[in-house]
Amino acid sequence: MWLQRKMMAQVKNNPKFLDFDAIDGRKALKDEVEELEPEKTCLVLDTGDGDPDESYSIVAYEKGFTFVLYLERLIGTTEFEKFFQVYVARFASKTLTSADFKDFFLQYFADNAKTKEIDWNVWYYAQGMPPILPPLDQSMSKASTDLANTWTRVDREGASLPSTNVLSTWASRQITCFLDCLQVNTVDRPMKVSTLDAMNRLYNLAESRNSEILFRYCQLAIASEDESIIPIVVRFITSQGRMKYIRPLYKSLYRSNIGKDITVATFLKHKDMYHPIAAKMIAIDLKVAMEENSSTSKNTLIVTSILIAITGVAIALARRKRK
Repeated sequence: MWLQRKMMAQVKNNPKFLDFDAIDGRKALKDEVEELEPEKTCLVLDTGDGDPDESYSIVAYEKGFTFVLYLERLIGTTEFEKFFQVYVARFASKTLTSADFKDFFLQYFADNAKTKEIDWNVWYYAQGMPPILPPLDQSMSKASTDLANTWTRVDREGASLPSTNVLSTWASRQITCFLDCLQVNTVDRPMKVSTLDAMNRLYNLAESRNSEILFRYCQLAIASEDESIIPIVVRFITSQGRMKYIRPLYKSLYRSNIGKDITVATFLKHKDMYHPIAAKMIAIDLKVAMEENSSTSKNTLIVTSILIAITGVAIALARRKRK
């Protein structure tokens, strides 16, 4: 995540883009930490005998990014980027662990006294949000934040409705930032359906073909108990299978007062189209028992049988050649 954001900042020719993109990631991390069991929010997980698929989450991406950003700010960007180049060259095409990263980092910066400030155990094994949140430049997100605050005043204070569709000139990242800010503003008091309707009429968010935008708008609408969003959510979660979108939407709709029954029915009807891991996790969320004789299980069994047969033939041919 750190390298990706560094690269995007170069592409955009704007170093502040890293911070702007990380604002979205930090909110996503906070949302995930609030949802997960505490032991699954450590940067270095101890899955024991459990299924790793049930523990893996966005925490690895965003808590890991936060730690690397902390190290960069602590050491200094110039020196840290030099280190990162050496690090990539050293471990290219190899497998490494968190312990390997720590050892290599401390070896590289052996003469740097600042490394004594790093509490590796807390960063690696403490639960919840990162122990330190490096400040992020807010300048690129200001317009999004301001617009979110305007709509919050419309909802809470009856302020005048915006009349211009400024979103039509915005990049998608600015729009998602706006919707994220709205979610934060309304977490304890969801928006009125009438406000949401006015916003949708102006911006056509429910018709967006951008999954990131539509996902966030659906979350806002579900929180507001807006029944008109149900067919849009159902179409969204049955037209693609990315767990990043479908699992939170299934969970939100299931917890709402407007869609619990239709959530379970929709999942049972479409579960075989999802990746087995996604289907398994959603079934747990919805407290639905997965049928052992589902087509997914059948297909997996068929594929496994074919692979076993092919392997057997390959072994037999190899033996004949040796003779």
